Amino acid sequence: MTPEEEKVWRSIQQKDGQAFENFYREHYRFFLLAACKYLRDAGPAQEIVNDVFIKLWEEAETIHIETSLKFYVHRAVVNRCLNVLDREKRDRERQRGLIHLPQEVSESREMEDDELKIRLYQAIDRLPEQCRKVFRMSRFEELKQREIADKLGISIKTVKNHITYALKHLNVVLGDWNRLPAWIGLINYFFWPHR
Repeated sequence: MTPEEEKVWRSIQQKDGQAFENFYREHYRFFLLAACKYLRDAGPAQEIVNDVFIKLWEEAETIHIETSLKFYVHRAVVNRCLNVLDREKRDRERQRGLIHLPQEVSESREMEDDELKIRLYQAIDRLPEQCRKVFRMSRFEELKQREIADKLGISIKTVKNHITYALKHLNVVLGDWNRLPAWIGLINYFFWPHR
């Protein structure tokens, strides 16, 4: 620290308002440009420079400066700018995480849904022909058991037996369906009794 700077600094430590204001006016633009170089935004840059000067004034009596006063303030401004940039980076990463998480969950659920859908229709296709026909008429064409019996020329009891067999078969094949909440509605539709 030059003798002149040391004199200014001692005056500031002794709460000499005029000495502080002179130093502020003389170097403010230099520190502001330094902050703008990092932040590329005059508003936050001004806040940082002013905060550094306020702290310098308020804590002058306890601050120990081994280098020049100008260098000390410049370093303080740069450190604050770096802290702001680091905080903004973490915020952006956190926001990206919040945005992507639902999408990733949605995509994962869609894959699970597609897999279960394939398994469901494969299981239906493996049913005995008459049983498969009755089940499709009941669940896909939404025909009543009486209508199915009339169309196929079989008894209502036979229709019920086919549907019961189909449901038991599908329940075995799709034993893990209850772990896929997104498909509860569809599964309930297939397994819920139809008249």
